[in-house]
Amino acid sequence: MSEVALRALPSSIPREALTSLLDDARNREAILQAMIRRFEQHYGDSLEALETRLARGEGREHPDWEDSIEWRNAVEVLQRTRVMWRLLEWLLSSIAPSSAS
Repeated sequence: MSEVALRALPSSIPREALTSLLDDARNREAILQAMIRRFEQHYGDSLEALETRLARGEGREHPDWEDSIEWRNAVEVLQRTRVMWRLLEWLLSSIAPSSAS
């Protein structure tokens, strides 16, 4: 593993702001996971299985189709949220502690 040179965070971005963003990402992840679980329980299957059934013309257009779109969006936002979470954790571990800390 290569070492990361510690750098000071720009003064316009307080460390607490990054910590708050990380907390927001964690909360967003929990909400998205709950949404996905709700869809899994309601449809008793995976998103891919639901999308396959809908592509074959099975299921109800309303609300199944809308649910599949919302479910797909939740999965994609969850993936981006996890990337943001990891990036913020890395950034927080990579910056030099502020002199105020």
